[in-house]
Amino acid sequence: LRDFEEAQQRFEELLAEDPYRLDGVDTYSNILYVREEKRKLSALAHSCVSTDKYRPEACCVVGNYYSLKGAHEKAVLYFRRALKLDANFLSAWTLMGHEYVELKNTAAAVDAYRRAVEIDAKDYRAWYGLGQTYEILAMPFYALFYYRKATALRPYDSRMWCAMA
Repeated sequence: LRDFEEAQQRFEELLAEDPYRLDGVDTYSNILYVREEKRKLSALAHSCVSTDKYRPEACCVVGNYYSLKGAHEKAVLYFRRALKLDANFLSAWTLMGHEYVELKNTAAAVDAYRRAVEIDAKDYRAWYGLGQTYEILAMPFYALFYYRKATALRPYDSRMWCAMA
């Protein structure tokens, strides 16, 4: 949690210096999402859309905002929009997988996570998401396989080890 606080502070400093910056704002929106900062995420979404609504980063920020509000279908819509703008936008594939898990659409979640892994095999979030999805499907050996992949990429993350247990 302390790392998130520091990262949030750094992003806020960056955006204060360059308020029209969109590079990396999807990561900043993930931080705001995890910290449940609805107001800041809403302000960031408005800022990104007014800066350039045709950037995949802006679409991911808006998707994160809707996800935090619990509007998962609308979040998927924005992640899809991001992927229309850039079919290899890793963050959108991973986040869309998370949304499909929330919507109990496991087949679509597996597809989204696999696309993320194809783009970047070092995306631990996609491997972890695959593990969660197969756990939901009551396929423990598949889940364990994917959790091992995530743990190998993030060996110091206790969440990965808890999933393995």
